[in-house]
Amino acid sequence: EIHRCALDQTLLSLMFLGVEKGSGNFLRTLLDPPNQESLAAALLSLRKLGAVSNQDENSNISLTPLGMHLAGIPAPPTIGKVLVMGSILGCRSAALAMATGMSVGRSPFLRMDNRFRSNREEESVEDMRRRHVIEEREELFKSVGNSDHAMLAAVYSKWNNAPKGGGGRKRVCDQLGLAFNGMRDVDQLVRQLDSSLSSAGYVPSSEADRNSNSWRIIRACAVAALAPSHTVRVQRPSTKYAETAEGALEKDGKARELKFFIRSSIGENTQVEGGGSVNTRYHGVPEERVFVHPSSFNFSIGNYACSWLVYHELVRTSKPFLRDATECSAYALLLFGGTLEVQAANGLIVVEGWTRLQANARIGALIGGLRQKMDELLTRKIADPSFDIVNTVEMKLIRSLLVSDGLGQ
Repeated sequence: EIHRCALDQTLLSLMFLGVEKGSGNFLRTLLDPPNQESLAAALLSLRKLGAVSNQDENSNISLTPLGMHLAGIPAPPTIGKVLVMGSILGCRSAALAMATGMSVGRSPFLRMDNRFRSNREEESVEDMRRRHVIEEREELFKSVGNSDHAMLAAVYSKWNNAPKGGGGRKRVCDQLGLAFNGMRDVDQLVRQLDSSLSSAGYVPSSEADRNSNSWRIIRACAVAALAPSHTVRVQRPSTKYAETAEGALEKDGKARELKFFIRSSIGENTQVEGGGSVNTRYHGVPEERVFVHPSSFNFSIGNYACSWLVYHELVRTSKPFLRDATECSAYALLLFGGTLEVQAANGLIVVEGWTRLQANARIGALIGGLRQKMDELLTRKIADPSFDIVNTVEMKLIRSLLVSDGLGQ
């Protein structure tokens, strides 16, 4: 079993118990120890998640304040980080729904054919019902932003808030094309994660959900958990214009014109399984082209305000497909996206050696200070589980930056 599963959650628990220091000494005493490659992959995953760091120059590895909190939640570290970040950013319920969506094996959305007759008068009753469901989905997706993860949070909120009696929840399922049994499975897992999160000191309250309607903050929770390991670069085509009576207007982008790339550790010009290819094409960083899966609500999106996304699941069939994605914002990436390199001369901040953002060097100093303060708050929460992080000045400033993306209220 230990050879088939990712070791990051196991390693995190062992380090929390004090029997493992990240060197693999304890794991090597097992009857069937994991190989060194699996251990190295687990450590790299935890480092990028911000759960472990080098304690000193002798490369001793220790848990960070965030890692201490993640170790107390019986869930994969990525899922745990969604829950912790959602709790301290004031969108706990939405984070529970997003974490559940990343954990369940099957989407609660029923597959819908979006091809219709050109003449609406010729549509059958079933066609009209299907059109109505698709329009309801599109309207809801537009309200949450370009995020499959936030979409599930919005859907679960509507379903959970519907009256249990009188067929209220069944009507929500019919309205949005949801599998009723699938939503019950989601609800069951939400309750399990809710219990685990409460045991870790993040109890439900009005303050813990004060930003439950702020989709910018909710999307930032997904970015915090998935970046930088699961970051996607969006390559836009050159801007096109249309001549109108008022002058030249920029044309709307088309989804098929966008190209998506993930970072790759494979050498350049290498073909990979599933139809992908690796080319050094972005400032010397090897990348692999990927595609948005048709089941994703982002499949038909032609314009992104930010040229960076995050994803949770990638599947390789005829091509490498992203099953889900969330559009990032600049400050979400700066705050949660990985290590920062400030290039003052170029007016750039490079996140994790790949994500490049135009920014003043002073912003890098501000972000570094806020990150340090967040670690201090998490450390205080360890000592005092009743400590309310949500209402601290630092978290209010972070939420303000996420909502406005640094442009002020």
